[in-house]
Amino acid sequence: AMDWSVFEEAVEGRPPFLEDLLSSVAEDGTDAAVSSDDLLSQLASANAAEREALLVSFLQQELQAVLRLPSAPAPNVGFFDLGMDSLMAVELRNRLNRALAGACTLSNTVVFDYPDIEVLAQHLDGELGEVDAVAAPQGQPKSRTQPVPGPQPSPQAQPSPQAQPAPQAQPAPQAQPAPQVKPAPERSSEPQRDQERIAIIGMACRFPGASDLSTYWRQLEAGADAVTDGRRDSGPWSGIIGDPGAEHASNRRGGFIEGLDQFDAKFFGIIPIEARMMDPRQRMLLETSWHSLEDAGIDPAQLKGSRAGVFAGLAGCEYRDLIAAAGQEDYYLGTATSVAIGRIAFALGLMGPAVPLDMTCAASLVAVHQAAASLRQGEVDLALAGGVHVILSPPVMRFMREYGMLSPSGQCRTFDAAADGFVRGEGCGMVVLKRLSDAEADGDRIWGVVRGSAVNQNGAAAALTVPNGTAQERLFEDALSQAGMAPSELDYLEVHGTGSKLGDPIEVRAVAEVYGRGRDRERPLLLGTVKTNIGHLESAAGVAGLIKVLLAMRHRVIPKHLHFENPNPHIEWDKLPVRVTTAETAWPPVTDRQPTAGISAFGISGTNAHLLVEGYTTQADESAANGAERYPAGSARRVPIHLTEAIENVRPEEDGLEARQVRFLPLSGKSAGALRELAKRYLGWLDEHAQDAAFQGRAEASLLAEMAWTAAIGRSHFKQRAGVVFADVATLREGLASVAATGGVSTPPQSPGRPAFAYPGEGGDWAGPGLGLYASEPVARTVLARCDAVLREERGISLLDALSGRAADPDDPVLTQSTVYALQCALTALWASVGISPGMVCGSGVGEISAAQAAGVFGLETGALLAARRGEQTGEKGGNAAPVDLGSFLKDVTFAPAQLPVVSGATDRTIDSGASPDGSAWGAGVFGPAELSGALAKLSDLGAAAIMELDPGSERSFVQAVAQAYEAGFALDFSGLFAGEARRRISVPSYPFQRRSFWFKET
Repeated sequence: AMDWSVFEEAVEGRPPFLEDLLSSVAEDGTDAAVSSDDLLSQLASANAAEREALLVSFLQQELQAVLRLPSAPAPNVGFFDLGMDSLMAVELRNRLNRALAGACTLSNTVVFDYPDIEVLAQHLDGELGEVDAVAAPQGQPKSRTQPVPGPQPSPQAQPSPQAQPAPQAQPAPQAQPAPQVKPAPERSSEPQRDQERIAIIGMACRFPGASDLSTYWRQLEAGADAVTDGRRDSGPWSGIIGDPGAEHASNRRGGFIEGLDQFDAKFFGIIPIEARMMDPRQRMLLETSWHSLEDAGIDPAQLKGSRAGVFAGLAGCEYRDLIAAAGQEDYYLGTATSVAIGRIAFALGLMGPAVPLDMTCAASLVAVHQAAASLRQGEVDLALAGGVHVILSPPVMRFMREYGMLSPSGQCRTFDAAADGFVRGEGCGMVVLKRLSDAEADGDRIWGVVRGSAVNQNGAAAALTVPNGTAQERLFEDALSQAGMAPSELDYLEVHGTGSKLGDPIEVRAVAEVYGRGRDRERPLLLGTVKTNIGHLESAAGVAGLIKVLLAMRHRVIPKHLHFENPNPHIEWDKLPVRVTTAETAWPPVTDRQPTAGISAFGISGTNAHLLVEGYTTQADESAANGAERYPAGSARRVPIHLTEAIENVRPEEDGLEARQVRFLPLSGKSAGALRELAKRYLGWLDEHAQDAAFQGRAEASLLAEMAWTAAIGRSHFKQRAGVVFADVATLREGLASVAATGGVSTPPQSPGRPAFAYPGEGGDWAGPGLGLYASEPVARTVLARCDAVLREERGISLLDALSGRAADPDDPVLTQSTVYALQCALTALWASVGISPGMVCGSGVGEISAAQAAGVFGLETGALLAARRGEQTGEKGGNAAPVDLGSFLKDVTFAPAQLPVVSGATDRTIDSGASPDGSAWGAGVFGPAELSGALAKLSDLGAAAIMELDPGSERSFVQAVAQAYEAGFALDFSGLFAGEARRRISVPSYPFQRRSFWFKET
């Protein structure tokens, strides 16, 4: 239905009959925007942690009205994905401006600049903050711009701090904290170092016979030939390259990937009709780019808005040829090469350059070269680079066959006398690049380092497609110059080597001319090419060679070069300082430098690309028994603690105290099936590592902690979740097996609001669990130590003695009341360290003091003093009798305005946010009945989304509660679970895409 009020605002110069229509519509006025007074007054009275939740709720209401939706839309779905059009965009902008009443004015392009509710809410929060900023409450993490909610509890008290749903709570929805659009960092006025080395921090691949890096290496190590006579899997292959029934051998034979028609369209939010018309290269680029970032230990979602770029090689679209041959209309957004790269930037929210490169066989190496240059120039801070290729079109194959490029024998016999061309192959490879200095500072996993690279053109060669040896020599010289390397330092060269009687001798001669200088004949340059294993991947050929080289450096082994039996007689092998790796070869030993290699890729159009890389080892690699871990790990980095009360830089291991004994592995997927498969992959990961001798004792515990750390900070967290709590391999296996069987739990579409914290005042064994938290958690230890200092100074007794069982009088009320207060404050700080802070609080007995401290009414030390005074007076009078002198109890205590609503368990009265307590009334409540039921009901009436009772619990019970919060859909700050530790990113399983067949025609 047309909203004529929008038409009225959008269209000028209207004819009279429309004026009459619009004037009648104006009288109706239904579905008006939210009152500006209501919105702005709510924002003015809200603290910083509540503002964004209010804005999200407001925007959901407005968008629901504009789009005529039956329910509130999810905050992280794009406006135009929900069905918005240009007139609706005008309507939404106008409604928002009316509601904001001049507090800020939104532009005509606001829905394009901030394309979903979450991002627009963040923008509005910043804009309105300029007008009417509200100070954040003390104790809230300043490093976050969004409140981090907590679990869904019920108002019934439970014996441990676990989440329970509150039955009547219906708070304003809060956006699931999502990756925020990052402002572009300020550029340094100092020029970037032109020759800075570039780190390769992640990579992923999908090649013939290999679905990932591990299978690719196993295939190379085994010397396997992945070229087959027809595609081996079922699919819509009739009439395309790889059809097992094709009459011509060249149309059957090739290096084919499995499941070319398969794609997880739902994961990327692509509807089936569009997925069917998408070039398989676009699909592979999306999935492989995601996996390459996961391999780097980077949560892909965290790159949204970052200065990251994409550079990828891909040539003409053969999928378009199939569509045209079937008489169907081409879908431009599915087949255009620029869109293929643009989709990656769109899916990840990257705001650096997205550059497609069509340079035929040199394309993917040129992409790496361009990405490295962009990093050195400071244009990007991270880059994805690689290439993709599929072989589908019979006309393209016919042209290449008639031009004499293809091998009639169906094998790529590079350097062999029987070489007669190449076999085509397909696949995708992507690498993640950073400046080396940044990668080392960030503790990234580093597979290797780009020392130098060069790109040039053949120029006036003998013919357009004929190689030019002089150009190749100049190419090698340029790359060496940029790398600052001597030619004799190169250990191995992954050659272009297409198996041409003409091209192979030209390439070897150029290589020997440059890299033979100063080379000891006893240490010849080793040569090989992966084309003999998987065929010529054309636009992806260079990156396939690069990934092979990086894997070989890591394993210190160069795979066998296949199909080399009789050396090409046109190459003077006895005079040149080169040798082909006809068998698996140990990497030449080096002592004073890293292993080095070159990769070459030459395009049929005359483009030449050359890359020089070297290995990279960390201190952990150097201490390993075999000289390097099988997969790179990042350098250990101290995990920070994001708190405001100087609870930072605490190092539990250096304190000589007990290390954490319980860990939490967060697993998630976009479906139950994906989560089950992910759990199975982790079980396989354990099986693989169990074969390592180092996977024992302390080394085992450290590896499992790093697994949990990488899974926490290096993966996106979706709505289907499972939190696996474990103490060792056995309990981890048990938890993973359960997830593999059940598929975890599905969280709500939107995160619940911030929880309420309830602080009971009596009962429970606090000392035993408290000692465990003191030993394992630096945040809790710091809080307890500060409370202990107060008790020692004021009373001459030690809280820590009480925790350890060394107190002279463990039943001393001063000691017991102080212990309860200190541990409740420690638990509050622990929850804050994992990103969960209360939106309101209640307490009873000494818990009233804990609740008031959590609300910012007074500081930690003041609360410790009050807890000791309460213990003294209740001990003197027995039970919960009124104090002899309330004045002495409150002596020298100054109350600050509460930053959260505080409900008294004794009186059910509420101190509103922003109000200061009445000292006498509050003090009387502290000595009132230790009863929470009425206060819990009051919290529900106030709209608490969840209630968490902070009772004593062990380290395991706290970690289990955090896992439950994760499963309830809350966004966590995982650093709190590793606070003070030195942790590394390591290789852990990647996301299991749930693919199904999508093809341009139904089969």
